[in-house]
Amino acid sequence: MITSKQNETFKKLLKLKKAKYRNQYQEALIFGHDLIEEALKKNKVIQIISTFPHGNHLVLSKELIDELSDFEMKEPIAAVVSIKNTPSEYKGNILMCDTIQDPRNLGALIRSAHAFGFHKIILNKASVDPYHELSMRTSKGSIFHVSLEVLPLVETIAFLKQHHYMIVASSHLKQQSQIQPKQPIVLILGNEGHGISDDLLNLTDMTLHIPTVGVDSLNVSVAGSILMYTLSEK
Repeated sequence: MITSKQNETFKKLLKLKKAKYRNQYQEALIFGHDLIEEALKKNKVIQIISTFPHGNHLVLSKELIDELSDFEMKEPIAAVVSIKNTPSEYKGNILMCDTIQDPRNLGALIRSAHAFGFHKIILNKASVDPYHELSMRTSKGSIFHVSLEVLPLVETIAFLKQHHYMIVASSHLKQQSQIQPKQPIVLILGNEGHGISDDLLNLTDMTLHIPTVGVDSLNVSVAGSILMYTLSEK
């Protein structure tokens, strides 16, 4: 059992709390049986960590395993997972996120994307790290079932248009037409406070608006989930 904070293995685990080191090592930490089970389904688990000897688990003291998480754990079990993401081919509907900042919003969108068949998610560099602990927790493991790519969005839209994608944006603007796409869709969702950048809006083929009563707008993860469901039904 590792009990010292000076242990080199523990020091590396602690580094994985920061996006810089997650990107460097292409690894992240997850917590709880539910997330570990989903990661195991996709062969993403590198090392399971617990407070008791079991199989080839890495054993840490309760104090150390608690320090790895920013939240109180109901069960003292964690895992190091691979976040190497082999880009998948471009087919089917795609979710594109323009500077989503709240990891809980991104995690909820990843879960909805998985549920409604948007199996590729494209983020820009200004978006929150999808492997943030809160994003991973909120995705409930769906993060292991989608393809995530960080790309320049304007150039990517140009590429996708060449491959016959319809570019659709969530917007407060009046909806331009009924939703009757006959081709795969890229759904763009924007920043929680500022929405979608003008550079991207100018490239869209259609804007979609969700009418509301009594409130000006919906949380981006709620609006995105409604739109993904609507588009998946077409």
